[in-house]
Amino acid sequence: MSLFFLEAYEKVHKSKVLEYEEMSKLVDEKVKDIEHGMLIHAQTKISENDFEVTYRWMEVFENFEAFEAHMKNPFVEQHINKFNENEILSGPVDVRIYCDWSEEKKTKISKIQGLKLTFMPMVNGYFR
Repeated sequence: MSLFFLEAYEKVHKSKVLEYEEMSKLVDEKVKDIEHGMLIHAQTKISENDFEVTYRWMEVFENFEAFEAHMKNPFVEQHINKFNENEILSGPVDVRIYCDWSEEKKTKISKIQGLKLTFMPMVNGYFR
């Protein structure tokens, strides 16, 4: 299984932005320390209105196993759980995955609770 990437969009209630950014900084540091298969882990703020702020995580993984390790990372699990506990998000996390996986591999992860997963259709291109 080759390198792949995803974009995770998180819409945060305006009143929860500081808490969210602190949580994100902590999880980012833990991912950097623990997950050597995570090649890029970058968060950007992409839009803002009176009610919410939308952030995007760009995550590039060395392979499928690196993604599995990311989803099993206890710090990532805590991060996702706090979204619900602290009512931080204004909607589900929208995850867009860019990969060359088989349908079997896609089905294996398509039921991750709390995440809306979309596999982006590749028209042209390749993964190494």
